Amino acid sequence: MLKNIVFDFGNVVMNYDPDKILDHYDLSPTDHELLKKTIFQSKEWLEIDRGNLSEDEATKIFVKKLPERLHDQARTIMQTWPSKVFFYQDVFDWMKELKADGYHIYALSNTGMRFANYLMKSKYGENFDGGVFSAAEKLMKPDARIYEKLLTRYHLKAGESLFIDDLKENTAAAEDLGMYGFTFWIDKLSELKDYVSKIGKEQ
Repeated sequence: MLKNIVFDFGNVVMNYDPDKILDHYDLSPTDHELLKKTIFQSKEWLEIDRGNLSEDEATKIFVKKLPERLHDQARTIMQTWPSKVFFYQDVFDWMKELKADGYHIYALSNTGMRFANYLMKSKYGENFDGGVFSAAEKLMKPDARIYEKLLTRYHLKAGESLFIDDLKENTAAAEDLGMYGFTFWIDKLSELKDYVSKIGKEQ
């Protein structure tokens, strides 16, 4: 019986697009591209997700790489970018329906803790019964151990749990552990709803 539905963050509950995030700041096209490359496309960005660098440590590195005129802007972006993402309200509305139907909702995301804490403390966070995040665990999907952390921490059975992610390798890893998996993009929301209804009826 399907009891638990687990959501990734990026491109599942919100649109992770560095260009759209940077559009919220007053930047020239040249500075936009430089900041995107220096921050969002950097190896340090991945190290934040891996839990090997804090956001503050990474910010110091980014500042050193940038011209002085962009130092304050880089600091501002690193502090405020979580508030600039576009959340998928339709997904959160569906979560409320799922919870009303008795499902438990969890998060499992490769993310730094600044964004994870921002989301979980926002109005959107009230939809989740718990979450596991890569930076805190120093584990990244599709490593099986991060899925096992989620299952163990919240006493979930793999066969009763569905994992939704935008990357096939991540849903495949969940399936290898006996979970259901659905590779998602926002235009597949109706298909996802049908899938949850279908596997619920099969049991």
